[in-house]
Amino acid sequence: MAGTDGGERQPDETRDEARESSGTVPDAVRQYRRLPVLIAVALAPWNAVLTDGYLSLFFTFGIVNFDPAGVALITDYYFRFSAARPEYMNAWGLGVLLFAVGLASALAGLVWREDSRVTAAMFVFAGFGQLLFALGFFGRPGPYLALPFGTVLLWGLVWRYYRTDLLSIFRY
Repeated sequence: MAGTDGGERQPDETRDEARESSGTVPDAVRQYRRLPVLIAVALAPWNAVLTDGYLSLFFTFGIVNFDPAGVALITDYYFRFSAARPEYMNAWGLGVLLFAVGLASALAGLVWREDSRVTAAMFVFAGFGQLLFALGFFGRPGPYLALPFGTVLLWGLVWRYYRTDLLSIFRY
């Protein structure tokens, strides 16, 4: 193809880049781009609790303690070590369960249909769960510092990938 200057015209961008810049990226491509982010959120520590120099990290799979070093799986924590657990500690497990539902919804969207509003709502509620978990430590006696990284990660995920879907819930 000849350009206006008589020379060979070079395309500025490929077809996929043109679709992306115009906002018409297919849903399947967008869903596959979310997958690494979902995996990163699932593997990151959701809460860090520091007390008297001891650090515990709460992940989706369990608790990692550093002194003494060890790992307690979430199933062990809730089904084996369930005696005298404060109620706010249940918010962590409930948040993980809500995240699992949202993750299943997002993964189902890769091969079938996904209602992104459900996925977004599950991630928002999971973030609230982690926030309640961290706030529960403020009422405990002793020097506790709980940092709800999961809340920031989950709400950031929703803001980046699901905000229009979430906002559509509130439209008439």
